[in-house]
Order: sequence, then C-alpha cells, then structure tokens
Amino acid sequence: MKVLAIVLFVVFVVAAVLAFTGAAHFSHLLGFDGQRHVKHGIVYAVLAVLSLLWMRMAPAR
Repeated sequence: MKVLAIVLFVVFVVAAVLAFTGAAHFSHLLGFDGQRHVKHGIVYAVLAVLSLLWMRMAPAR
C-alpha cells in the first residue's frame, strides 16, 4: 500500500503543477484546459499531502 500512496503522491503533485501553471490542454473538468486553475491546484496539493499521510500511517509489511 505504501507504493500506491507514493505513486498517488507523484500523480497529484504533477497534477497540481499542471493546474497551477495551465500547461496541459486536455480536460476542463480536471483543470487542464490551458488556463490557470488555482482551486484545482489547491485540491490536488491537498490530495498529495493526504497520500503522504496515508503512506506514513500504513502498516509496514
């Protein structure tokens, strides 16, 4: 589960950067339509932090 949490962290960080900068042009619903979406970027950043917390709280195997 820790690997999944790390993968989700990376995905959400990339999504946050793309939403903040407006560099992607493929989906308006996700905040990637070529414009800067601050709210989407904040949500993606919060999800990235939550995935790090999930990784931290996951039991070691």
